[in-house]
Amino acid sequence: MNKTLVITCTAMLCALSVVANVFTIPLVPNFSKVISFTIFVTVLAGVYLGPWCGAAVGFLGDLIAHFANPIGGMGYNWFIGLSCALTGLIAGYIFRLKLHRLVKLAITLALCFLVCTSVLNNFGLWMQVIVGLRPSPSGFIMLFTTDLSQIKKTFWVYALGRAPVALLNTAINGVLLAAILQTKIIDKLFNHFNQKPDRADKNTAVCCDSAADNDEENALTSAADNATSATTDGTVAADNSSGNTQSSTDFKSQNSGIHSTKG
Repeated sequence: MNKTLVITCTAMLCALSVVANVFTIPLVPNFSKVISFTIFVTVLAGVYLGPWCGAAVGFLGDLIAHFANPIGGMGYNWFIGLSCALTGLIAGYIFRLKLHRLVKLAITLALCFLVCTSVLNNFGLWMQVIVGLRPSPSGFIMLFTTDLSQIKKTFWVYALGRAPVALLNTAINGVLLAAILQTKIIDKLFNHFNQKPDRADKNTAVCCDSAADNDEENALTSAADNATSATTDGTVAADNSSGNTQSSTDFKSQNSGIHSTKG
């Protein structure tokens, strides 16, 4: 795929990911349970642009959305950012497998639900909402020195409580992704844009071939002209030689005649 097209599409999907992160459907006031379409955008980026572009779309979309629309003064949740990046990475690598699209989509969604949503997302939110620590690498280190005996909910209890909403969110995004992948709308768009450089290359090749043909034709014409000129020069030289020979013969005949007369 054209590098310019990849960069352009990555930037566009990053912007779309920001919109998807900002305009979520909250189910509780603290935004710990929402319906979001970030999975949809991030998986598409991983599928069509590759794992690392998918990771960039997921992470940058979440990061920019946080600073564009901070919620309740809460700090950035690095665990959710890592989860979004990992979603694009998983999708990009799974879709390199030689399986049916829907099978690859099912594997991608299952892994994203188990690893990204159930573990990383829930852990970051649990630290932020339940434990009260900053969901960052420094907060993760502080967790080991924090007394968790007074915490109302353990991580696993909190994760199980969020599981129904997480499943619903994954299912909604999965249905949208299946519709896009099966209709192959984006495939057709990429094929359309990829054909233009090919046509340009073909036109360039035709022009080069035409120029080469013209050069070859000119070379042949020049060689033919040179050969004709050489033939003409040879003929003239032969005529001159013949004339010189005839003159020499006449001169000798005249001399013989003179000597004969004197005798």
